[in-house]
Amino acid sequence: MFSPAVRRFWFLLLLAFSGTSLLARAVAPVAPTNCAAVALSATASAATVEISWNDNSTNETQWLVQVSVGGGAYSYLSPIGSGSIASTGIASIALDVPLNSVVRFIVQSSNGSEFSAISNVATVGTFDLNQPINFSVTALDPFNVSLRWEEGSISELGFAIERKIGTGPWEYLGAVGANVLSLTSIQLIAPLATYSFRVRAFKLSEPTTPDSPVGPNVSAYSNVATISSGAYTLTASAVPGQTAINLSWPNIQNESGYNIFYLPADAGFGASYSYLGALGPNVTSYQFTAPTIEPAKTYYFIVQPFVGSVEEGIGESNPATATVDGMTSKTGTSGTPGGPLSHTFTQVTGSTVSSRALTGVPGGLSFNTSTGVLSGAYPALGNYTLNYSVTFANGGVLTQTFHIRVRPPAGAPVVGTVIPAWTANTGAIRDTPLAGTFTDAEAESAVRVSTTLGDMDFILFNSATPATVTNFMHYVNAGKYSDVAFHRSIAGFVIQGGGFKGTGVGSDFNSVVTNPTVVNEPGIANEFGTVSMAKLGGDPNSATSQFFVSLGDNRANLDYQNGGFTVFGRVAGNGMAVAQAISDQPNDTYSLFLNGGATATPFTDFPLNVASMPAPMDQTKLVKMNSVTTIPTISYSVTGNTNPAVASAGIVGGLLRLVGLSGGQTTVTLTATDLDNLTTTQTVAVTINDTFATWVSRSTFPNGQSASGQNPDADVWNNLQEYAFLGDPGVAGSATQTVFPGSSGTAPKYLTLTFPVRKFTQGLTYAVEANNGLSGPWTEVWKSTDGLGHAQVVTAQDQADRTVLTVKDSAAVGAGKRFLRVRVVQE
Repeated sequence: MFSPAVRRFWFLLLLAFSGTSLLARAVAPVAPTNCAAVALSATASAATVEISWNDNSTNETQWLVQVSVGGGAYSYLSPIGSGSIASTGIASIALDVPLNSVVRFIVQSSNGSEFSAISNVATVGTFDLNQPINFSVTALDPFNVSLRWEEGSISELGFAIERKIGTGPWEYLGAVGANVLSLTSIQLIAPLATYSFRVRAFKLSEPTTPDSPVGPNVSAYSNVATISSGAYTLTASAVPGQTAINLSWPNIQNESGYNIFYLPADAGFGASYSYLGALGPNVTSYQFTAPTIEPAKTYYFIVQPFVGSVEEGIGESNPATATVDGMTSKTGTSGTPGGPLSHTFTQVTGSTVSSRALTGVPGGLSFNTSTGVLSGAYPALGNYTLNYSVTFANGGVLTQTFHIRVRPPAGAPVVGTVIPAWTANTGAIRDTPLAGTFTDAEAESAVRVSTTLGDMDFILFNSATPATVTNFMHYVNAGKYSDVAFHRSIAGFVIQGGGFKGTGVGSDFNSVVTNPTVVNEPGIANEFGTVSMAKLGGDPNSATSQFFVSLGDNRANLDYQNGGFTVFGRVAGNGMAVAQAISDQPNDTYSLFLNGGATATPFTDFPLNVASMPAPMDQTKLVKMNSVTTIPTISYSVTGNTNPAVASAGIVGGLLRLVGLSGGQTTVTLTATDLDNLTTTQTVAVTINDTFATWVSRSTFPNGQSASGQNPDADVWNNLQEYAFLGDPGVAGSATQTVFPGSSGTAPKYLTLTFPVRKFTQGLTYAVEANNGLSGPWTEVWKSTDGLGHAQVVTAQDQADRTVLTVKDSAAVGAGKRFLRVRVVQE
């Protein structure tokens, strides 16, 4: 097939090599690369093909081309002088080859004495329409590949290219023209996926339907070339000593830019990434500092290249995570005076600690600069602000403001002002203010949250969180919490309200009109039953009107997150049963229109008081606060009265009212109950003195005979004597047992008289008188003003309403007669 001149040249070339074998060897040229062959045209007997290759040498004088037809042995063509090189560095020749054959070429460069290695094999088909040959795919970057194939035909109009992902269907990508044997950039869709490609030649029109039949105008497919797209690797690293994270990723070809997304690690289950923004093409790094990021917080990031608009993403990176340098310990602590305090300051950083410092440490506490431990006893009631700083070996410095909030201890009320004993006459009234008679140190103030499912009482921590309590009470006093919904309920976590109230129409709600934000006051633990302010993520000082009740122990989360959530009160008594009842209601996501706006805002975990959640919002079923009002921290009740006939006791308008009813003594028990239903008591001794007049006013006299000298029951006692000796003016003889004459002692003997003396009376005088006869004159032996310790008083038996006295005569019993009598006088 080739002329003898070609063979003779090769023979002479071998001789030339033989003749120079003893000379110093020259440097061999570098082998050509990217050898390719393209079928250009055909005649009735032959096809014209073009061979091209890249020249990689500067010392070659000629190229040696070998050709193989139909799988036969390679033969040399005539050498080609190096002067045919083009300015592009690509050499090419055109020659005729047989029709309907597969022809292969290899190329060497030579400088006459040394020969390069051979190039790659270039293959071309000279069939009228044949499948492309040696189809291959090569990765350019994680999102771009190049395709390459060799000519299998001489008369194609172009080549149709197809792709499939994994085991999915083949899809048509498009076509290139005749003799175009590569595509330099095909974009993939997603990393870590398997892609398959194939190509076929066509005449007339593109075969756009995969697997359409082979025919005179459509060739068979090439071999299938498969490639797995790589991982698009994003890295994230914290900046030492700063609230910043550096991101970096590889560049790709033909991108228009990069979208960046981020997600706080504590965003909760099911949270979506937030869009941070777009960067331009060929940008491969970014420093994340805004929106506000929190020290010691972990964030996830994704980078997504896009082509055209930002919505046309072509895949995304792996999620990369980094934790911002910062403090990991709580921003405060709380306890009671004298209680043990131990707090360790901790931090996240990529460097070692060089030094620590803490200022503002109150007495009774000490700070260990080596371990970062603050320990000792809680100081006196109040708030204490400390400033911590830690310096690292890499020069970074972290600081933290730390709060110690010292609160009164919890417990039952304690007695404050002691209510004094009371002695008064029948009919007297005493009102004693109850304020201050008991104190409940922990409950400095309180409110009652009246809800559609019951009442919750909140004890507020005025001294520990003064700014927050003041802020909360502004809303309470302005009535802004009336008819406000609980709009968030997560079982075992929180119920939240204070932000929105329904208008009564569909999904239209209004926001509570808020005051300026309040400074964060962390330090009190977010435990079960505590009441805390809600706020915006990434802004510790953003609380306004919304608050939440913790349904579980949220210390591990909320004490550290977003500067620590401010606990400003707790639910008292049985109020958590109401909180749980709210949590037990079903909830769902509703899109609500706020303040007359046209754009809906989704509210997740929105509870309603229904058996099952309705599709549209039903404002008649809202779980809401009817009102929030201030209440006393202590309630009072009379829980004991040992002798209610003597005095009555009751609570009237914040007063303990005692009313004397009759002569005698009673003990009144006053009980103080705090909002946790804990009680403390104190007792009041009450003595009521009677008078004849008040006895008359409450006694029954036959025939209206109530004068002191009258005797309506016609016995031996007039009314005054009935009173003095505890008789009944309406019952004859009821007081006859009150006088018992007798004698006392051995000789000399004295006449004695035993009689009752009414206790708890005023204006009544008893006198024992003696005489030798009944006509007088009578000599006074003893009278009540002499007292019970008088020498003539033999015995004095104390009973509930009387003292039974035995009084002896002052003169001994002699031979004559001797008489004793008791005389009573009402002054």
